[in-house]
Amino acid sequence: MRLVLLSIALLLCSVYVKAFEDPTLEDDDFAEFEQFDADDDATVADFSEDEKEVPVEKKAPTKDKFSQQRDVEDDMLVEDEDNEFEHFQDPEEFEGFQDSVPRSSEQPKITISKVPISVRRRWDAYWLEGILCCALAAYAMAYVIGRAKNTSIALNFLKLHKPLLEDNFTLVGETGADVACAEGERGWRREAEHCFTMWCSGRVCCEGMLLTLKLIKRQDLVHVVMDLGRPSPDTLLVRVELGKDDCDPFVLCVAQKKVATRLAKEMQDLSVFCPERRPGDKHGLPVSMNVLSECAEATAGVLDSRLCGAITQYQKHVQYIHISDRYCGPKLMEDTAMTKPPETERVLLASFALSPGGGGDEVRPLLQLVFYLLEKLKRLRLSKEALAKCEKRRQKVAEAWLRGAHAARQEQAAQRREEKRKQEKERILAEDDPEKQRRWELKEQKRQQKRKAPKLKQLKVKAL
Repeated sequence: MRLVLLSIALLLCSVYVKAFEDPTLEDDDFAEFEQFDADDDATVADFSEDEKEVPVEKKAPTKDKFSQQRDVEDDMLVEDEDNEFEHFQDPEEFEGFQDSVPRSSEQPKITISKVPISVRRRWDAYWLEGILCCALAAYAMAYVIGRAKNTSIALNFLKLHKPLLEDNFTLVGETGADVACAEGERGWRREAEHCFTMWCSGRVCCEGMLLTLKLIKRQDLVHVVMDLGRPSPDTLLVRVELGKDDCDPFVLCVAQKKVATRLAKEMQDLSVFCPERRPGDKHGLPVSMNVLSECAEATAGVLDSRLCGAITQYQKHVQYIHISDRYCGPKLMEDTAMTKPPETERVLLASFALSPGGGGDEVRPLLQLVFYLLEKLKRLRLSKEALAKCEKRRQKVAEAWLRGAHAARQEQAAQRREEKRKQEKERILAEDDPEKQRRWELKEQKRQQKRKAPKLKQLKVKAL
């Protein structure tokens, strides 16, 4: 029943709506706009007769609303960043500009003058390059001349004093490794352009002798210029390696005042065993010399009248003479931790300043002085009291080295423990277990308290 009533109501509504519709209107959505176009055509036809008498400017046909919107959208341009100055090429942009500019005005002409190219080169513009080239040429020339000069001095030294060396040693120099002498002949080994070495062996009272000829750096132009203000002589360094039974244990050094001061600060054995410097006139030496000695008996036994006379005669050439059974080189740095005593040697060291030109007549007496010292040290024997004092002093030094090494090892162990404890703390704090962290903190507090607690000695008493 309800469905029947609903269908009757819908039918009545449709009949009612159709009753009010305009039968003249067509079923076209654009009928309204076509009516407007027809009106416009009628208007144009009414005014067609008047156009013949009065010229009227033609108007563009009116477009509808939708076509105008399409044209506007077509005329829209999208700005492009790459074509920023495109409007300069648009002829409509500058419309009417040519009419406003007077025709008589002309564009200015740029005149480029022709400058003639100079054929002659101006060498004064290259003064810096010229100075550098001259400096390089001078350095190269100084290198060639200085190297040849040093080689000539080494060959001359070998020519003058090799017979004396061959009389005292079986083997003098090396074969095939030297470059300062003829091929197949024993002589110098070139360590540098200003340094030559020669090893001599095969003699009693020593195991061998090393001669080092340290010349001025004549091949270096900078060093030559610096040497003009503070000249330094050519030097002959003698190093004799003594055997265990060739010398009693003592340390002795005879040197110039400035050299003695420097050696006392730099050399380990002199700073430990010879802390006191004595003037040379108390031992029969020149005033310009100083003596550093460990044992007074050894000083009196070595510095006899013959040796003091030779040193006095050639005092300008003798820089130092160093005799030691505990020679270990320069002093170690203070921050260097030694875990064991350094290795020591029994040596005789001597340094002689040569005269200009690489040495002359003074070299032979100085070499004979070294050979005399070797014979002297071989025969010299200290008394039991002096020998006991020297041995006791060496034992104290060894104990001091052991204590220092033990302290260094303890410090290293403490550093390792501290580093390990730090890593353990970081590991505990990284974990999320508060109970474990609390136990570690209690353990650390107990350790700190135990460390700060005073140490008490326990005495055991035997029962009666």
